[in-house]
Amino acid sequence: MPDTEYGTYLRIDELLHLQHPLTPDAHDEMLFVVIHQVYELWFKLVLHEVDSATESLLAGRPQGAIAPLRRVLSIDEVLIAQLRVLETMSPEGFLRFRDPLKPASGLQSGQFRAIEFACGWRDESRIDDPMLTPRDREELHRRALLPTLYEAFCASLRAHGVDAPDGEGDDERARRLNALRLLYGEHGDAERGLLHLVCELLLDHDEAIARWRFHHTLMAAREIGSRVGTGGLGVGYLRSTVDRRFFPELWEVRTLL
Repeated sequence: MPDTEYGTYLRIDELLHLQHPLTPDAHDEMLFVVIHQVYELWFKLVLHEVDSATESLLAGRPQGAIAPLRRVLSIDEVLIAQLRVLETMSPEGFLRFRDPLKPASGLQSGQFRAIEFACGWRDESRIDDPMLTPRDREELHRRALLPTLYEAFCASLRAHGVDAPDGEGDDERARRLNALRLLYGEHGDAERGLLHLVCELLLDHDEAIARWRFHHTLMAAREIGSRVGTGGLGVGYLRSTVDRRFFPELWEVRTLL
């Protein structure tokens, strides 16, 4: 078997030939392309780690979810930091190559929607969005049938004797909130402490994505003002997403403590 080479293993030559700006004399378009391609790579890894954490939680092994969730949090911080790199692009620099991008938009990122579905924010009316590719729509249909990360967490709670039932009825929600309230008050022993740690890691992830959404909104306002985005929406739409939460019950329980 031949020795593995760095460039061959990572397919560097192919990777470095995937950047094709549409406006050759627009210096900042290379930045724009690279940043968004890198985002998609990070999204792929987030899905990989979220799926791993979900699998461990469904198996009643919360300890197996800790490392992947911590990795997700580290990636979340990189996602936020990358926005600061994108902000080095001036509005006039962006306008030099913006028009040929229409109707392409970050809203067409099937992977980010898959992250939302995997974690727990599911708008099933968006599954068949014509802006998505057939492959992306197929993936969302697949994920819509799978347990979310939060549902897996509740399954792990049940596996450890905690009353955290499935279902979206008032009774089920009230019982889950009460179980979470008790978890925050009774996590001194090792088993409950582990569940409490997972709970806090989930909340950390939710908070980080909210910060990313907020920073993204500010960045877009800085670049395009009140213009309509290339995908037909704009800063107003981005602002409307800032309050989305993957795990609303983990926020709601704070009121009950």
